[in-house]
Amino acid sequence: MDEIRDGVTDADATGLIAGEELITQAETLGPLLGGRPLPPSDDLHAALPAEHAAHETIDRLHAEVGSEAPNRDAIEGHVQRLRALPELEARIANWWEDPSTQRFVWNLSQIGL
Repeated sequence: MDEIRDGVTDADATGLIAGEELITQAETLGPLLGGRPLPPSDDLHAALPAEHAAHETIDRLHAEVGSEAPNRDAIEGHVQRLRALPELEARIANWWEDPSTQRFVWNLSQIGL
């Protein structure tokens, strides 16, 4: 046990433990502190005819993700509506399934926003 304790002390002296703490903070807090994974709104708009009703949903999704207190249910609802459109399905799926987007949504669930 003393060897393990010495190893932890040595690692802490090199900054490894502090470094791991900073990495963890960056991964969990980063998406909530400005690094929000905004949807590819320009690409989504460009994939639709100008008069398409889904332009409003794209704007609502973008606004919800960027808001002060994003609502997970609202975000998921917008994503479901957009994924139902063949013109947008691949684009919105790529964004939605990206690990940073999923981490952001998971964090919303964990902190209760």
